[in-house]
Amino acid sequence: MKRLLSVFIACTFISFVHSQGSIVLRDAPFIVETEKDASIQQWLDSNAFYKKLSPDQQESIYWINYVRKYPKLFHDKILIPFLEQFPEAKSAYSKSLSATLISMSPVGLLIPDEKLTTVAIEHATDLGKHGAGISHSSTSGSSFQERMNKAGYFSNVAENIYEGKRSSLEALIFLLIDTGVKNVGHRKNILSTEMKRVGLSFYPIKGRPSMFFLVQDFSGE
Repeated sequence: MKRLLSVFIACTFISFVHSQGSIVLRDAPFIVETEKDASIQQWLDSNAFYKKLSPDQQESIYWINYVRKYPKLFHDKILIPFLEQFPEAKSAYSKSLSATLISMSPVGLLIPDEKLTTVAIEHATDLGKHGAGISHSSTSGSSFQERMNKAGYFSNVAENIYEGKRSSLEALIFLLIDTGVKNVGHRKNILSTEMKRVGLSFYPIKGRPSMFFLVQDFSGE
């Protein structure tokens, strides 16, 4: 069985909100057949920093931008096949995600950002190396706000953290469904019209074989 956990935090100036969700899925690969969108890929490839990222990071950023640009297509080509293959993921949360994706207008693409990527790498590495639980604070005690301030961000930032298998698309789907998170904060962070930039990183979790943290950091600056 695949047990997936997540926690998000959003910060607009000094107002914080955070919550955690979880879901258990059978341990099987998600099989989906879809061609990558050439316009998104070309736009990303024009970003010099994007080309320096790992394949996992590149794929994660691609799919985030795909659901932002094509919410209805993501619903039809990705979400529905996922729910058919993993019916245990069906819930009021998946229904609300369907409604959101079908009704929403496209939102702007997120620019891969070097500073946010550094923040994400540092936090994912810190949590993973220490085998820590999901937290927006570092193992040395630095809060989310302190970590962001150190990187030069003081407002309009958000962070999602996922714990599970190393799968860019499955992690995104899980964060979008947001099972157990009443205000679907992960989903809101990913689809927010206010966010302009993104940085993210996977890191293996010490003492938990085949499990990874994924940290996603967003900024509206």
